[in-house]
Amino acid sequence: MGDKASHNNDESHIGAPTPRANAGCCYYNGKFYVYGGHGGLNYARVAFNDVYSFDIETEVWSKHEPVLTQSPIPPGRGGHSIFAFDDKLYCYGGWNSESQFNNIVIFDLNTSEWSDPDIYNDVPRWNHSAIMVEAIPSWKYFIFGGESTMFNEGQTRTFGQYVNTAYFLDIATMRWSPVFPENSDAPSPREYAAIAYDTNSSRLLIFGGWNNGWMSDFWTLNVSKIVGPSYAITEISPPLGQLSGGVPVVIKGCGFKDQNIKIYFTCGKTPTDVAGKNTFDVPGVFVSETEVTAITPNYEAFGPKDAVV
Repeated sequence: MGDKASHNNDESHIGAPTPRANAGCCYYNGKFYVYGGHGGLNYARVAFNDVYSFDIETEVWSKHEPVLTQSPIPPGRGGHSIFAFDDKLYCYGGWNSESQFNNIVIFDLNTSEWSDPDIYNDVPRWNHSAIMVEAIPSWKYFIFGGESTMFNEGQTRTFGQYVNTAYFLDIATMRWSPVFPENSDAPSPREYAAIAYDTNSSRLLIFGGWNNGWMSDFWTLNVSKIVGPSYAITEISPPLGQLSGGVPVVIKGCGFKDQNIKIYFTCGKTPTDVAGKNTFDVPGVFVSETEVTAITPNYEAFGPKDAVV
């Protein structure tokens, strides 16, 4: 839905956010969310801390007024990134004329309450690239590049240093970890790069950006060891069975698909999905995305030893 007022830097006639740049944006449950950014009416330079949503079906903007609690409303910022998960908006990084941020603040979409759970990552970072990746057993939030500098108290705020490092946030533990590339090849430091994720090969895709000039190079980063496989086993019942096999088992987990399923039983503690001298495979039967069944193989050749499935 267009808004002619935005072209003139005037107040919106349809309830849209005030004109701005460097805002954090994401899509969640049929709505497009906008948080913060730099700008204002009549080309002002305000650092916003407001939250808006645009309903894709009704094409209506709504402003989410925060509920005051013991946690203060976070200061305005731009150059940050946001993602939504479990009915909450998460904001990382960003900057304003007084501060740069290396923490995560959270806005509850159900209660409209802000919280600051003390989740920090390295030095402040802004204008970075970011993307949420579905992974098992927990989703991962990747960031790459941007500007990053730690200013001392009272020090004049200037430009930061362009960086080419990558980190990920584990959504289950809410802990940041660096991404260590498998070789020395890496993109040059930059900000404003485009980022995407290739689910087929578990790679981050990086294109372009800015570092005293616009870039047009393309890079990939394999994160399969971080993201893991597209499925996971969490439980097998019963956990013990006879050596001669033939025991019906129920295998529970997540990410199972209704296709050609093989269950691998491997002697030892290292799982594998390839048949070998220490591994037997049997057909599996799909029950649901969280459950499959199988019949255990004959394990008399190995004796009473532990097996990993």
